[in-house]
Parts: sequence; structure tokens; C-alpha cells
Amino acid sequence: MKKILVLSDSHSYFDEALKIFEKEKPDIVIAAGDGIKDIDELSYVYPEAKYYMVKGNCDFFDRSHNEENLFEIDGIKIFLTHGHLYGVKRSLSSIKEIGKKLNVSLVVFGHTHKPYIEKDGDIVLFNPGATEDGRYGVIILENGNMQLFHKQL
Repeated sequence: MKKILVLSDSHSYFDEALKIFEKEKPDIVIAAGDGIKDIDELSYVYPEAKYYMVKGNCDFFDRSHNEENLFEIDGIKIFLTHGHLYGVKRSLSSIKEIGKKLNVSLVVFGHTHKPYIEKDGDIVLFNPGATEDGRYGVIILENGNMQLFHKQL
């Protein structure tokens, strides 16, 4: 079993990200931007976890992270982006389209600050909500099965 912590939009509320990490004790952290510096700091405090992260529209000065990340965990293909490039505040059609084009099982995004989960065919869209508000997501991977949860501190 793998426990994955999903964070987004911490906006310099590092203490929230730290409290959430310490509460959940994950194996992996997926971070969808707007507070990339917070997640970098978290990775220094807890280097034993594996980190997948992207920068968001508010991470202007970051030059060390991409705006998109495509990766696989235990055979589950994941597309990670902040969401601003796909206009997620207006519609989820573009982000669904890229997920289908990339043939992923899971699309993780942030930007809206609102927890969201939707299964659309073979794709799940997942927004953990804003870490700055104490909101986050947890994904449990076990034997090829994926369970997703929204949580709050």
C-alpha cells in the first residue's frame, strides 16, 4: 500500500503543509503549484518521501520546476498541472481533453481552491482544495486500486 498526499495552493502557508504532512505521514507527495517553495521546504524537512510537483501561476520566480508533469506510480499514469493553463476556473473540458490525449488514469490540478473529484470514463479529475485553508487530498494505492479522499485539518 502507498499513501499519497495531494497538496495545492499553499501560498506561503508552509505551516499548514507541514502540519498536514505530519498528520498523514505519506510515502509520496503530489503538489499542484502556487506555493512550490513551501513544498521544496517540506522536501528538505522530510526527504524520505518522494515528491512530484509543478509550479502554478503565482510561482512566477521559480525556474526549477515545470508547469506540467507526467509520471507513473504503481502502474497508474498521472498528469499533474496547476490548472491555469487549461482554464479550470471556467471549464474542465480542456483539462479532461489533455488527460484523454495523454491516456492517463488520474489528472491532478489546483488553482480553483475548491476540492473536486470526478470520474469521466477511464479518467479521474482530482483537485485537493487549497492547502492554505487546511484542505488536502489523500490517495491510497493498493493492488492496482486507487481510493481518493478529500480531507481538512
